[in-house]
Amino acid sequence: MGKKTLMITGASGFIGSNFIEKYKDEYNIVPVCLIKNKPEGLDYTGVDTILHLAALVHQMKGAQEEKYFEVNTELTRRLATIAREKGVRHFVFYSTVAVWGTHGYFEHEKVITLKTSLNPLTPYAKSKYNAEEILNGLISDNFKVSILRPPMVYGKNCPGNMKRLENLVDILPILPFGNDENRRTIVHIDRLLDETNRIIQSEKEGIFIPKDDKDMSIKDVLEYIFREKNKKKILIKLPRSGVKLLHKIKPKVAESLYGSLAFRGDKN
Repeated sequence: MGKKTLMITGASGFIGSNFIEKYKDEYNIVPVCLIKNKPEGLDYTGVDTILHLAALVHQMKGAQEEKYFEVNTELTRRLATIAREKGVRHFVFYSTVAVWGTHGYFEHEKVITLKTSLNPLTPYAKSKYNAEEILNGLISDNFKVSILRPPMVYGKNCPGNMKRLENLVDILPILPFGNDENRRTIVHIDRLLDETNRIIQSEKEGIFIPKDDKDMSIKDVLEYIFREKNKKKILIKLPRSGVKLLHKIKPKVAESLYGSLAFRGDKN
């Protein structure tokens, strides 16, 4: 059996470029830019699987709400519908854990599973959830759909929330992140790529939460950054009263940094 032909949208992004570098010898890779090319104009000849990474993400400030649905929902619908018509067998879609609608649980710990009710709150999360619903409606015997909902991703040159923490490490000698009570599910970029590759190779359908085996506290995350940057910094533990005060002033910030957000998903 020969190599699979894999079309990757958003191929120049962080996940796409890392996937191509790691698995370039295992697939016939067709990188696609959906900014320059419309789904209707792509050549799907011989394509076995589409890895759809292109998205308007929540870190992009200033984007109007309808733009999220235009890119994350409607563009996904067009791409998947045409791919199905052209005989592509497998569609792998990157969604988000934001479809559960929480930054973290502050007063109590709760483990989110695939059975937990969804509650997308932001335009980003809603647009991704709508895309999931559309994709599930396209499933057939000849068109398989796999949906990944990654938690916070970390690793070398990783953007997003991890990058913000790294920037704080660069500029502040003392950081108020010595708290180790909370638990956050995260995923290293290498683990995320391996899980994605496994799903592509097996053509396994369903919804997946790619994750590390062990959850981490905010303290664990910062100590990891210290090791990666070979820097020595001072971590102080913010007292419970200080965390509660921050939660009153900036609830989302407090929940993201000091709250617990644990996920349990597919064990295969």
